[in-house]
Amino acid sequence: MTNDQPQSPTADLMREQRLQRNLKFVVGGLAALILLGLGAVAVKVVGLASGGAPSASSSRTVSVAPGSTLSLEIPRGARIVSVSLSGSRLAVHHEGPSGAGIAIVDIDTGKRVADVKLMEALPHN
Repeated sequence: MTNDQPQSPTADLMREQRLQRNLKFVVGGLAALILLGLGAVAVKVVGLASGGAPSASSSRTVSVAPGSTLSLEIPRGARIVSVSLSGSRLAVHHEGPSGAGIAIVDIDTGKRVADVKLMEALPHN
């Protein structure tokens, strides 16, 4: 029993309408996903731009008043080569008899965050 007769035009039309309906659902779902993704990106960008970046540790922040003085100890006989500011961090590059180094200070708290000791690289063979 083979069905050699072509299907009626109404059956083809119904199949076409069902396919179009399903495609509309798929396109609508994908559009919703794209809009949700763009909304999430916008929320993240606004959060980062407003200074809402999460901190790795919950440390107490002490604000240093404008015009106040911060002290930074550098090795005896050292001279400051350059100073660089990035956000609330100040990097002070100094050179002295004991060698070169970089002191990183948090301006908000007035505390020394890190010391970078510059060393001569060994030759690679």
